[in-house]
Amino acid sequence: MNLKQMLEATIAEVPEKTALALGSQRLSYKELGDASSKVANLLITHRLKKGDHVAILMSHSPEWLINYFGIIKAGGVAVLLNPQLKVAELNILLREADVKILLTEEAFSRELAPLMADIPLARHILETDKDDYKALAAGSSSTAPYVEIDDNDVSTIIYTSGILGRQKGVMHSHASLLGTPDIVSAGIGRSREDVVITAVPFFYLFGLSEVFLGSASKGATVIILPSFTPRAVLAAVEREKGSIFFGVPAMHNALSMLREEVIRNYDISSLRVASTAGAKSSPRLMKMLEDKFGLILCETYGLSELSVVSMSTLANHKLGTVGKPLGEVRILNDNGEEVAAGETGEAVIRVPWAMKGYYKAHALTAKVSRDGWFYTGDLVRMDEDGYLEYVEKKSFIVVTSSGLKISPWEVEDVLLRCPGIAEAAFTGVKDTRGGQIPTAFVVPVNGQHIDPKAVADFCSDNLADFKLPRKIKVVSSLPKTGSGKIDRRQLQKG
Repeated sequence: MNLKQMLEATIAEVPEKTALALGSQRLSYKELGDASSKVANLLITHRLKKGDHVAILMSHSPEWLINYFGIIKAGGVAVLLNPQLKVAELNILLREADVKILLTEEAFSRELAPLMADIPLARHILETDKDDYKALAAGSSSTAPYVEIDDNDVSTIIYTSGILGRQKGVMHSHASLLGTPDIVSAGIGRSREDVVITAVPFFYLFGLSEVFLGSASKGATVIILPSFTPRAVLAAVEREKGSIFFGVPAMHNALSMLREEVIRNYDISSLRVASTAGAKSSPRLMKMLEDKFGLILCETYGLSELSVVSMSTLANHKLGTVGKPLGEVRILNDNGEEVAAGETGEAVIRVPWAMKGYYKAHALTAKVSRDGWFYTGDLVRMDEDGYLEYVEKKSFIVVTSSGLKISPWEVEDVLLRCPGIAEAAFTGVKDTRGGQIPTAFVVPVNGQHIDPKAVADFCSDNLADFKLPRKIKVVSSLPKTGSGKIDRRQLQKG
């Protein structure tokens, strides 16, 4: 099945069911299908041919998905861009991705306009929020154009910097994108009756595949939060009778720290499952979340290149782990030897829904994909019962001057127990000699005063000496990626 067929199957079953909602805006599955077909026909009038690359640079909204499926139905390849990137970064990606049409919004196009004349393959910038675009789309046919689509055709290019530390385009086929959504749905018990609440953007694989495609294939409803705040989640759950919340660990951490008297102001009795992915979770905070909200937290481990490779389910649920692997996993030490149960090593994975490769980057693809196995650059360990624990990316492990290694989450878990701290991050900040200074960044609760010495004393009481931060910086906020994860690479710059 390809993406177009998946959406059509759901429309045939539940045409009037709400597919997407943002505030008072509601879009049924039939309306999503009709609107995306209109976009497909409009793109074809702009000389889009099968396999052409169309970039999406849009805010988190139902219109993002309308235009995404329009590209898919026209036989194009959707290139997903992060709106938080700077103009210089987008300039590089638009050139590298061979984009022929850019679907964007007026706010973004004003910034990009001076660049587009120098991008030779870019034929059109279409501003989806302007009246002329809306009029053209409204006048197009709502019958999907006939384009022969094979399940193994590339459908989507997702840019990520996860493994090798530089932006690269992950090519996914229709089949690879649809490889895991139903598996995830089965694990969390997602069905047609569910209402999914999410602030995870669709330009991330987690947001596109596991949140929306997984919901769409079941005919569930997705409620979009344009930005995350704990109270916005509570209000949406109460208003929409939300049953599943998808977020990254930083979002779940913030929810877990809400005072119980605040939570009691909202009716969240409909909420039964939270799903998290993208970073290491704190078992202590996730237990607090489960207890305060009366739900089950299912943690997922995946990569942009592989989608989900391990997950906690309602049936196999163990806090502090990412459940049991969905494919084949080997855990290797630095010499390429498999480690024993309980020991830490690099996760090397083989799954049938892996990416087709990095766009125009054969050498990078060969570096991480060898003989069908994908070398993740992630440190993990597996316990004797087969539950996998994600530790950290190799590149984020802090190495002391004596060569000892510290996992950031161990220190962060202690920092988050310190009174008065709302958010915390621990990383190695580069010094002038090329080394790392183990540094803690802490955000106060509601603007309270934090004494760095008190934080240092608390850490000293709870951490081995070699794990102690050498510097503690009190900051008003932590830099975040578009999905809400802590941006460690930004912090490493100091």
